[in-house]
Amino acid sequence: MSIRDTELGDKPDTWLGDDGIVYHDLSGISHLSATLMKFLLNQRIAITGRKSMPVIMLAENVLTVDFEVQILASNPQVLNVTRAIGIVGNSFMLRHLTSMFLSYHAPVYPVARFDTREEAKDWLLDYCQQAAE
Repeated sequence: MSIRDTELGDKPDTWLGDDGIVYHDLSGISHLSATLMKFLLNQRIAITGRKSMPVIMLAENVLTVDFEVQILASNPQVLNVTRAIGIVGNSFMLRHLTSMFLSYHAPVYPVARFDTREEAKDWLLDYCQQAAE
C-alpha cells in the first residue's frame, strides 16, 4: 500500500472493549481517507447501535489524511455516536496531523492524542466518569 492509496484495502479491526470503549486498530494503514472513515463509522454503529461511545484510534502508522476526513469528524451522524476520541501514536507526523486537525477543524466532542493505549484509555474513562457526574 502506498502512502496515498485511497481505496480501503485491508480492513482495520474494530471492537468494543470490556471497558466500554470502541477500538479502531489502524495498524499498517498510512492514509486516512473519507472512505475508510465512513467504513469505521459503519463498523462502530454495527457494534454499538447509535449509542454515543468513547473511541480509541490506534493510528501509529498514519502519515496522511484527506481533508474530507476532517470535515466528516463534525458530520451530525458522527457527532451523535462519538463521545470522545483518543488517538494513539507518537510519530512526528501523527502529532502534526492531530495538532492541525484540532487547530482548524476540532469537533465539539473532545479529541486528544496519546503516546500509549493505556494513556488514552485512562483519559477516556476519566472523561466519561466526569461527564456522568
